[in-house]
Parts: sequence; C-alpha cells; structure tokens
Amino acid sequence: MSAASLLVFCLGLTLAYGNPTRSPCSDLSGTWSNQLGSNMTIKRVDDSSMITGRYHTAVESSRGASTISSNITGIVHTVEGGSLIAFNVLWNNGKSITAWVGQCIVCQGVEKIYTTWALRSLKERRKNWMSTLINEDTFSRVNSTSGSTPGEGTAVTDSSILGNWHSETGDSLSITNAFQEKIMKGLHKAPTAVDGAPVFGQFDGNQTYTALGFASVHGNHITGWAGHIYNPHDNKPLMQTSWLSYSFSNLCKDPRKNVNYGMHYYKKSVAEE
Repeated sequence: MSAASLLVFCLGLTLAYGNPTRSPCSDLSGTWSNQLGSNMTIKRVDDSSMITGRYHTAVESSRGASTISSNITGIVHTVEGGSLIAFNVLWNNGKSITAWVGQCIVCQGVEKIYTTWALRSLKERRKNWMSTLINEDTFSRVNSTSGSTPGEGTAVTDSSILGNWHSETGDSLSITNAFQEKIMKGLHKAPTAVDGAPVFGQFDGNQTYTALGFASVHGNHITGWAGHIYNPHDNKPLMQTSWLSYSFSNLCKDPRKNVNYGMHYYKKSVAEE
C-alpha cells in the first residue's frame, strides 16, 4: 500500500470511528443521535462497564419537552463482534421512565446502536396493564470522546429502596448502595443463576412513589428495568417493573431478533420491612 493510500485509509477510520486504534463498537463513549434527532452523550464510570451521561430529547410529548435534558445510567458489555447496551432515563422526577436495551454493531461500515425501549408511566395499580409502551430507536455516532466520570457519590443509608427484593418468578434484586446523586447499585440474580450480576441505575420520586431504572448483564445477555414502588414507606412495599432483555445477535438484517419483554412484581423481604 502506498503512503498516500495508507493516509486515506487511516483518515477513513478516523472519520468512521473517531480513533483508528479503537475497535468499532468497543467503546461507546461520545455523542449519538437517533432517527428522531434526540441526542445522548455517554461516559464510562471509572473505566468500568457502567455508563452515565445526558439525554436530550427531540420529541414533543408535551410543550417544551424537546428542551429537556436528563441523566442517563446504564451498562455496556463488550462481546465478540460488538457490544451490548442497556440504559435508562427518568422523566419528570420519575413519573415516567424509559429503559433501552440493544446492541452496537457495524453495518455497512458504520457503527449503529439498535435498541428497543420500554416507556413506563406512573399509573394507578388497577391500570398497571396500561403503564408501558414499547418501540425502537436506532442511534448513529456523532463523535467520540475519551475519559471517564467518577462512580461514587455521597452514600445514604435510609433510602426505602435499599434491601432485598424478590419477584413471584424467583428473581431476586439486592439494592446495596444508594447515593445522594440518586444513583443506585446492587446485585441481580435470576432464578436459575448460580451467581448474581452487578446492577447499576438511578432513582427518583417523592413520598407517594419511587421510580427506578436499572440494568444488569449476564454473559451475552443484558436486561433493563423500569419500575415504580408505590407508597414506598408502607410496611409491605411493592415494586412493579417492566423489563426488556436482549441477547447479542450480530445480524444487520435483523438486529432486534433476540428481544424479550415482561413485567415483574418485587416484594421486599420481611427482614427489610
């Protein structure tokens, strides 16, 4: 290859991937835009698989909504051929939550994040079946950035979300850390799993409800949850969640082939009540 050809090749890599030494879809840090013009900026947390960032919506669900910028928390997990991603945004103090799950793969030479999302809204318990909408977003990279953001904040010990939660299906969720910055950490264990997997997310709310959006990854399988705890200070609080799970497929023609959806109710362990 001539020097001129090599220069053109390297320039092409830089334009496509931002850093010619970075494998495509291995580091999702930077700014991404979806088909509606909404933008998100992703940063890694302490060089871990956890991510934070900001989401700028372009969708006018209500007057002025397109000017809203909200926090992102999530997880990125690198696999052979790309990355799995799950992230969430809480809107209006958690009255609604969007959880996205999907994958980053290279299609026609371009990095793409193909996601399915679940938007959960705060509803009366008897109208819970109406609480969730599901749709899709595809994000394209705008630019790349490097660096990370600190992952620890000021811990709180009296949050009602802390403790062990169990679903009717045998799922267990242990929320071990909550911070004043409204970040949460914990451990999720599926019914058939031997070991648990780290959970990372965020929470918000008031005296009548608590909203949570969180994610966890098990091998090549990633899950995102959007949930509400109604009357969180009751003796027997109930966490109602909508979830999406995704297994990596590396199929440009059918990038959302391996998506599953469900709803879980979690009850707090008696010892934690």
